[in-house]
Amino acid sequence: MGRRYTSTGNQNAAATTTIIGLTSATTIRPKLYEIVFGSAAVPADQSFNMKILRYTAAGTATAFTPVAHDPADPAALATSGNDHTVEPTYTASSDLLSFSINQQATFRWVVPPEEGLVAPATAANGLGLRFIVVSGGTALAEATFMHEE
Repeated sequence: MGRRYTSTGNQNAAATTTIIGLTSATTIRPKLYEIVFGSAAVPADQSFNMKILRYTAAGTATAFTPVAHDPADPAALATSGNDHTVEPTYTASSDLLSFSINQQATFRWVVPPEEGLVAPATAANGLGLRFIVVSGGTALAEATFMHEE
């Protein structure tokens, strides 16, 4: 088992907007093994369609330093970003996970041991959690990525 890290992010709901991205480096292939998603807004009857997609350019976002699960581990080589102002460049037909959820629910996705979604060991490439369709409003959404290096 490799080193494990957590990244968190948030974004106001809007179609084709990225909540959080995990960006690789040339020296590591980060493996995404858990995602938690929910809304911090006042409950409303609104739905979201979300996808995990591959990207080849990270876009512009607020940087977040992944937190090591074991405090003895070194800093993560992969980076993460949230609240994107410039969207990542997504690879066409790269849907790795798609789900729809009501704003009042929380979503958790966990893979079996030794499984996960892997980003290539290529600079600026990675995995992003993106709103595809939002039924209305701009509720604040929050997401957590857990990855292994």
